Amino acid sequence: MICVSLSFDDGFLIHYDYARLLYRLGIPGTFFLITGLDNYDGEKLIINRSDLVKEIIDMGHEIGSHTHTHRDLTKLSTQEIESEFKISTEVLKRYIDYDLGLAYPYGSFNEEIIKIASKYFIYGRTMGDFNKWNKIPNKYVLGGFGARHLIKLPIKILSDIKLINIVFHKESLLLLRLVIEYLEMFKVKFVALREGLKCLGL
Repeated sequence: MICVSLSFDDGFLIHYDYARLLYRLGIPGTFFLITGLDNYDGEKLIINRSDLVKEIIDMGHEIGSHTHTHRDLTKLSTQEIESEFKISTEVLKRYIDYDLGLAYPYGSFNEEIIKIASKYFIYGRTMGDFNKWNKIPNKYVLGGFGARHLIKLPIKILSDIKLINIVFHKESLLLLRLVIEYLEMFKVKFVALREGLKCLGL
């Protein structure tokens, strides 16, 4: 059985609506929050509404870090990377007591970033073509992709896929529902991304 994780990057206010929809459907989601900004990409962020963050957690969803200020980590100094991880972790630990996961901003990472991330997080998720279908079982380079790539799933399902992670940002609730209905045809198992590690044997 293929495990599927639905993750939501940046922590836009609309993600609260996503969380409610998933809750009604009995599906856990993973929400990666930017912890140090009021707005991003022209939208208000949910981190400034502690009541909504707590509700998302109470619904059984996972929250993780999308760093403190969403800068490209490959362009930062070691000290700046440490600060992004450390402050973000401190903010999110006010809400949860489990080990956090990380989504690299812009999907950008390198070996130094992975080394530093491993001190703060139990996994790191990227995006794009690198490890898109999680053929490389490495918890600090978990792959993720947008919903448009799902059209390839019927072919890939024959290739021993164990975990796929679909990444959303500001897509419509209708698209999210359609994606879920499409995936349900394949009898997948929906998991929070931290549970997806087990699907990969990590």
